Amino acid sequence: GRSYNADPHPGNVLIMDDGRLALLDYGMVGKLSQSDRQAVAETIVALSKRDKAETARVYRENGYRAAFRDGTREADDATLHRFASFHLDRIDLSPLTLDSGETVDTLELLRSTREKAVPKFVEEGRRLGGLLMGVSAQAARPISLSKEWLPIAERVLRERK
Repeated sequence: GRSYNADPHPGNVLIMDDGRLALLDYGMVGKLSQSDRQAVAETIVALSKRDKAETARVYRENGYRAAFRDGTREADDATLHRFASFHLDRIDLSPLTLDSGETVDTLELLRSTREKAVPKFVEEGRRLGGLLMGVSAQAARPISLSKEWLPIAERVLRERK
């Protein structure tokens, strides 16, 4: 399937007596196009490997654009990888080493970078990812979505071959 529950907050999830999860309130169901499903799967695999170049390639090839506030430089691979991590993997506020070798504070990077184009899969994925990461952080149970979603992403990529 290409459908997903776009609103999986704790009020919309129950644990059944047999341990299975039951998702409630399908008022916000999303459906990925085949190309977006492929892009999400490629991004998840790249994030799980911590492959900055591959993560950035997938984002760029699918239309994601970001530039530093001064407008003179497009976001480099390290920046795109960190943004993708925030969107579809985990909360990482550690200092970031840019491709130039310069180390920057992540919060400053977020303040000084502007998105210029955001593909649909990123927009929808980061809402879902942010919700799941936020709930897990509030429960003091940090999560890596790419680790959890890797088997699904690998299956999607195998099916495409």
